[in-house]
Amino acid sequence: MVILDSAEKQSMLMEKNRMESLTDGIFAFAMTLLVVDMILPRDAVITQTASAALFSLIPAFYHYIIAFFILAAFWMGHHDQFSKVHHIDRNFLFLNAIGLFFVTLVPFSTSFIGDYSQDTVATCVFEFNLLILGLILVFQWYYSSHNHRLISPELSPFEIRHRMYRGLIIPAISLAAIITAVMGFDSSTMLYMASPLVTYFVERVSGSP
Repeated sequence: MVILDSAEKQSMLMEKNRMESLTDGIFAFAMTLLVVDMILPRDAVITQTASAALFSLIPAFYHYIIAFFILAAFWMGHHDQFSKVHHIDRNFLFLNAIGLFFVTLVPFSTSFIGDYSQDTVATCVFEFNLLILGLILVFQWYYSSHNHRLISPELSPFEIRHRMYRGLIIPAISLAAIITAVMGFDSSTMLYMASPLVTYFVERVSGSP
């Protein structure tokens, strides 16, 4: 076990706090940007009735809901992960930066699938974005928890595995959604609606050591 002196501990804690602040800000900004796609184009305001304009926003609003709550779930998972990480290193910083890159892509992929809601490519781009983001967060946890590298040695192997299983829920749903879309089925993003049920099932199955 590596023993850190007080100066090193203070430096690492400061870096951890800075990274948490940056992460919170980027998540908040990405979740706010999602609503930009809900703004009506100027020609729609002039040529359409209010009801027709509102109806035209349904696909965008549907994907906005999915993206917002999945980003919220990722943020809560990230926050929960950080509550167990007592210090960070350069590799963890790098992994976090990659994860934040894919967080900032979510508003784009959400807007893209909103504009081409029946297109397989647009659907797969959106789902692939969430798949990669979820896997990066899982790998972050694996990296920090492997041999208790960045977490407390008091954290049990069961709790480490349990957090890993929970982190794999959205990536697993994303992979299933991509396969569904490639097979030609419409509305593969509806699979994300099952995430609360899948989470409940995982909690029940792995809820005790």
